[in-house]
Amino acid sequence: MLNFGTGGDKVIKLDFNNINDGIVYDAFQVDGKEADALNDSYLELFELVGRDAMLKLFTHYHGDKIDCPMRLYRPEFIADLAKNESDRRERAKIARAGGYSARVIEGILSKRRKENEAE
Repeated sequence: MLNFGTGGDKVIKLDFNNINDGIVYDAFQVDGKEADALNDSYLELFELVGRDAMLKLFTHYHGDKIDCPMRLYRPEFIADLAKNESDRRERAKIARAGGYSARVIEGILSKRRKENEAE
């Protein structure tokens, strides 16, 4: 257990056997002082997703490098959505909405047709 003052008359007790990042955030009175307290990457996350999500990301991924792909959806998923559409222009719209070119999605669908024919 650690007791320390916060510059005012408030004393904060931290039980290191029962601690989490939210408790430390509160104990250090970071709320409202994020620009001064947080590392740049975490400040950006704080501004983007808020305190709780930023702390959750920190808890689960700190020390890791997170790579965010350019596309949110897998091309196979987009191809599954497009395969029931008979009009190529409509398949192209689905492909573009998913962040892919029509050519990529048509290639996946063509490959699948060839594999199904071979079986």
